[in-house]
This record gives sequence, structure tokens and C-alpha cells, in this order.
Amino acid sequence: MPITPVPLRNRYLAAFLAWLVPGSGHLYQGRTAKGILYALCILSLYFLGFALGDGKIVYWRWVNPMQNPDKFCLHYVGQFFVGLPALPALVQSTLEYYGLPTILGGFMAVPSSNVINGLQGYGKLIEVGTIYTTVAGLLNVLAIYDAFDGPAYADLDEEAELALAAPSEVKLEGLKAEGSA
Repeated sequence: MPITPVPLRNRYLAAFLAWLVPGSGHLYQGRTAKGILYALCILSLYFLGFALGDGKIVYWRWVNPMQNPDKFCLHYVGQFFVGLPALPALVQSTLEYYGLPTILGGFMAVPSSNVINGLQGYGKLIEVGTIYTTVAGLLNVLAIYDAFDGPAYADLDEEAELALAAPSEVKLEGLKAEGSA
């Protein structure tokens, strides 16, 4: 069976679009079904986690993890790869780091200690929401790679193709049966 390659267009632009909005790189390449599937799965997982965390679990702090590990937001490293939905957190933190006022009414800015402590009343939902948003970003890394490099095909050599094509034509000459039946 001949394998027809998928025309990937500009793979760097496709990867960037796949990072910016999950699934958009595939839509750009004309792989509509896969683009819609990625967008639906990744974005629904992200926004479900965001809702479980009451919109307060996606944020970034500019701190040195070696000097201040308690304030370092390792989860945002995964959340960042969701792209545009997680980008306001980076913008807000950068503005705060340089002493500028936050924008968008403080949406996705670093919450105060009181707000973070108040989230403990939600119980495990905060942790589940953080995991959902982080996993959504990590899943999008796979979607970005797929948009960049295209579908994976196994390269079969001729001998393997023949074995798969005609498995019933195995020659049994020269074989001796031993033992009792």
C-alpha cells in the first residue's frame, strides 16, 4: 500500500500556530479533523482545570528557583505550552517585575498570599485543576511536534512487506516433526 505524504506547508509557521492556539497549526496545514480534535481536547482540558482552580492557578513569578523554591511556579512551565490562553500570566508577571501596573484588571496576575490561602477551602479541586492545566500544555507539546514534523510513518523494507502481504505462503520444506502427537 503506497503511503502518500501530507503536504505540511511551512512547518515552522504550523508549529508556531499550534503553540499559539492548539489545533490551529493543523488547520493551517489542511488537516481539519486533527486540528479540531486537538483544539477540542487540549482547550477543554485547560479551561476545565482553569475553572476548577477558580481562575487563580495559572500564574508566573519571576524568581530564581534556587534561591526561592517555594515561590517558583513549576506548573506554569507546562501551562505555558497551551499558548495564548496562558500567555496573559507571563505578561502580567513581567509587568509586575518591572514595577508597571497590571492590565486586564489583574486577570492571571500573581494572586496575593491571602487569595492563595483562601483557595485551600476548595480542597483537592485546586490540585486537580493545576494538573489539568499543566497536562493540557504538555499534550500540546505533542501536537506542536505533530504540526512541525507531520504524521509518523513506519518505513518497511521489502522483505517485511512481502511477509505482511502473503503470510499464508510460508514454505515448510525440510521441516521434520518430532515427538508424539
